[in-house]
Amino acid sequence: MSRHLAEHLHVPLDITSGNGCFLVEKSGKKLLDFIGGWCVATVGWRNKEMANAMTKQADIGVYVPPLLRYPPQEALAARLSELAPGNLSRVYRCTSGSEAVEFAVKCARAATGKPTIVSIDGVYHGHTYGAAAVGDACGKKMAPCPPGFVKLPMPKTTEEGREVAAQFEELVRTRKDVAAFLSEPVWTNVGCFIPPEGFYAQIQRICRRYGVLLAMDEVASGFGRCGTLFASELWGLKPDILCLGKAFTGGFASMGATLVTESVFKASRGIPDYSTFGWLPQDLAATAMNVEIIVRDRLSENASAVGAYLLNELEPLKKLRKIKEVRGIGLLFGIEFHLPIAALIALACYRNGLLVTVSDARTLFFSPPLVLTKKLAKQGADILKAACGSRN
Repeated sequence: MSRHLAEHLHVPLDITSGNGCFLVEKSGKKLLDFIGGWCVATVGWRNKEMANAMTKQADIGVYVPPLLRYPPQEALAARLSELAPGNLSRVYRCTSGSEAVEFAVKCARAATGKPTIVSIDGVYHGHTYGAAAVGDACGKKMAPCPPGFVKLPMPKTTEEGREVAAQFEELVRTRKDVAAFLSEPVWTNVGCFIPPEGFYAQIQRICRRYGVLLAMDEVASGFGRCGTLFASELWGLKPDILCLGKAFTGGFASMGATLVTESVFKASRGIPDYSTFGWLPQDLAATAMNVEIIVRDRLSENASAVGAYLLNELEPLKKLRKIKEVRGIGLLFGIEFHLPIAALIALACYRNGLLVTVSDARTLFFSPPLVLTKKLAKQGADILKAACGSRN
């Protein structure tokens, strides 16, 4: 069969529909969806409230360019400012998480007059040039990559956390050109790595001491995924800049947002902020409803409770020789193997009705919808354990 979509990485499954925590492929096979759109799924698929919100807006049928005002946009911006940690009072409209990170880079440089952005090596932040450069996606085939980005090693132990924080402090003390530290509060795409205890507290103190902006990329971790509404809350962070996408829309729209403090906003005057399709009324209606359902139904609390249950169900895997580590926080998980067998395990799961994916050849990755129940968590855990060879 001829294929015309430009895609370098794909799984040959044709998905035709979904409902709740399930997806259905073209053959009619029903699959328990533990991928969840890769940190996207929140209120579940085929949600009636989401459908009603989108249909109602479609009946209005209007496009409002960003140079004009549209009250529902201001209402959502105000709601985000109310919910977000710290004093993030201004919201830039955009269409994706990658674009949200681009805004973060632009605002940090404009607000400080300094060029350098420091991040953690190996973390993904998006596919556009600025986001790819601050993350791990600007490879040789895209070169030359934009300048002005410095990477610190990813700490995986408390001792490494102290060492990396010390490197960061030495960097900002001696260079004087650092605008911001930008990273995820939990390192998601790399395979669900949870920062060591105390690491981010040290980073925040250093940022405040030296006048460096703290920017948190919550595109993957925000809106309940890690068991709190924002993962920054896990570490007591009050960022100057915060990026949103993915679960922000629940998969029902193409929207992102970059939240900044009032001082960062004022100092960023003059950056290009016009986004033609940023916060389209149709997308806005879906996203605003998604945010309210997450808050109303306490889906972050569900993620915490069901996630802890699922992690406990996967505990027997740690006894297997092939398993290096089982990691989880909220409804975000990584299972790391000693050998490059992750794709084979994912295939075995699929054959038994469960969708998971891989973050690399040795690591399974999964992020189920935030409405996952303990019953479905048990069903998925049983399939995972069987695929890995556990009899428990």
